Amino acid sequence: MHGLLITIGAVFGALAAACAYVISYNEYRQRMLRLDQNPRRMALQTAVVTFVFMLVAAVVLSFVLSPDA
Repeated sequence: MHGLLITIGAVFGALAAACAYVISYNEYRQRMLRLDQNPRRMALQTAVVTFVFMLVAAVVLSFVLSPDA
């Protein structure tokens, strides 16, 4: 059961990260940013945080729903 939930978390985490990248890149690009700020790098950081959050949530959920616990 752990492997299935982690796989589902990775798949949906990747989808959520892609959506977060597109949304945040569009928002960062429209805003007035300082010259030292790169909207692509900032959107990529948002996507990485989203993916890690979804993956960690899947791992925690797999242990919470584990019948062995």
